[in-house]
Amino acid sequence: MNSISEESNYEKVFSQFKSRFLESNLEETSKILQLKADDEYLYVPFFCKICRVARETGEITGEKNQEISVTDRLTIMHHLCCYQKFAQKSDRKVPFREIREAAVFEAAYNRMALEPLKKAFQGRGDALLKAGIEIGGKQEKFGDVSITLQAFPTISLTYIFWDSDEEFPAAANILFDNRIAQWTHPESVPVLAETGTKRLIAAMGI
Repeated sequence: MNSISEESNYEKVFSQFKSRFLESNLEETSKILQLKADDEYLYVPFFCKICRVARETGEITGEKNQEISVTDRLTIMHHLCCYQKFAQKSDRKVPFREIREAAVFEAAYNRMALEPLKKAFQGRGDALLKAGIEIGGKQEKFGDVSITLQAFPTISLTYIFWDSDEEFPAAANILFDNRIAQWTHPESVPVLAETGTKRLIAAMGI
């Protein structure tokens, strides 16, 4: 958040999507998005942590009633409200620029997801791998270090890191499911990338 006013605006947008959620078919939503549900809540795995979405109010809390940031709540609500009913499972991974619906946000994606990742883990690729596994990621075989994080049951992101050497600075990339825009709002695509980066950095203790 850059300011209190921005946070307030996010809360207004969240309220709008919450109203859409309350009017939707929650059984259909939980089935399509592969979510567990009971009479009170839908349970949403969000980067391997369970969040509860109240059926009656649409409020989102942690599994033990922890408070969730408005950015995370809006990202979760985008997923719950903006998926396409006939969304297809992705069949390949692509870089951000190939996600046509989200391409307009590429500058923000670079600034908020890639640059902090390169800065935090330069010279510390082993720390990236350790952090990724600690938060539930799966090791991959790309670059010097790569890890796939499961943002939601239907959305994953693969973080790839090349460490610096005598000739080149550190570099990073994130690969997305090619049909990610069928599963959430396009604005959430760079936000998911940023969220994953923040969680990797936090797991390293920075």
